[in-house]
Amino acid sequence: MKRVPYRSALVFWHRWFGVLAALFLFVIGFTGSIIVFYEELDHVLNRDLLAVQPGETHRPLDEIAAAGVRTEPDHYVSYLDVANDDTGSVRLFMPRRVDRPPAPDGDPVPRPSVFVDPYSATVLGSRDLSQIDLSRRGIMSFIYRLHYELALGPTMYWVFGLIALLWLVDHAISAGLSFPRGKSWVSSFRIREGASGHKLNFDLHRAAGLWIFPITLTLAFTGLYFNWNNEVRGAINALSPITKRYPETAELLPTPLYDPPKGFSVVASIAQEHAKAQVDAIIYNAQKGLYVVYVFDPADIYTAGQRAIVIDATSAAVKEDYHTTKGSIGDAVVAWQFPLHSGKAFGWPGRIAIFVAGIGLCGLIITGLLIWRRKSSSRVLARRRTLTGSPTPAE
Repeated sequence: MKRVPYRSALVFWHRWFGVLAALFLFVIGFTGSIIVFYEELDHVLNRDLLAVQPGETHRPLDEIAAAGVRTEPDHYVSYLDVANDDTGSVRLFMPRRVDRPPAPDGDPVPRPSVFVDPYSATVLGSRDLSQIDLSRRGIMSFIYRLHYELALGPTMYWVFGLIALLWLVDHAISAGLSFPRGKSWVSSFRIREGASGHKLNFDLHRAAGLWIFPITLTLAFTGLYFNWNNEVRGAINALSPITKRYPETAELLPTPLYDPPKGFSVVASIAQEHAKAQVDAIIYNAQKGLYVVYVFDPADIYTAGQRAIVIDATSAAVKEDYHTTKGSIGDAVVAWQFPLHSGKAFGWPGRIAIFVAGIGLCGLIITGLLIWRRKSSSRVLARRRTLTGSPTPAE
């Protein structure tokens, strides 16, 4: 077969991108496969935090939030994840208040996550998301951080974003390399009969890459979105304007409102009555004095509530009611990023597909490195034979 002039350049790109990004992509694939089952594994490891004995009635959300504040007095509740079944605890995310003494120099700002029994408002325990914790309490959070920043801090967001962008380019290149002749494109998805050694490894690398290609392509784009969020949103907005929601356009308060006149219980009741739907979670923005109450809706595209009721924390007025998937095409594209990246948009089949793709990506890294090592060894041997005047064996 006559060699395509630019094919050598494509092979060079694909080979060296794979080698240089191998560690990153292997970690991304391996940890991604694990966190597909984040909730289930965390529940097994930390049942004492996440599971409760069902009681008669739930305590008011304000009482539950107050229990968290008593545990972390220098913090406030910015996110309240409502228990959606009879055996789940309420999870509170609690950033540090800026009007409290800062953490000691050099220490990371604590970001405690507090778990509360909804029937008794008893604090079951907490864990600090800012700390690296390899115990059963924090191992799943650590694996999650490995997935998007190698647990090295926000600087790695940019690095991972660059890798995602180059990975997108590599998808186009690898697709071109996998189909050298149009008539035999089907064979690229198969392993040759009787193949062994290098041929088997090469076929595994090419065929596996093609079978999971649509999934890894999706993961590359959604990964780019999460790591270069502003840049990707800007590109999407240029093609289809993303609707600016009220929490984005509302002005900042002169000072953060950490003790709002209207608490979680009131706004949950208002949102539930307004939407005629069950509350899933509540976000509180102390800098703007606004609640965003997420409720379940038939238009939801995965298991989380995606209809948002925005409520003023002082007047209790409903400022906006919107669904994250509705509006412009740009709004829908943004709303689909997490459900696609996690596989949750398609339920268990989608999650299993992401799991398989993550394991498959690890396999691609291993087979690719074996191919690179063999080619490198062959080139070194060829150079030695050239220098000594010995004949060079055909590869």
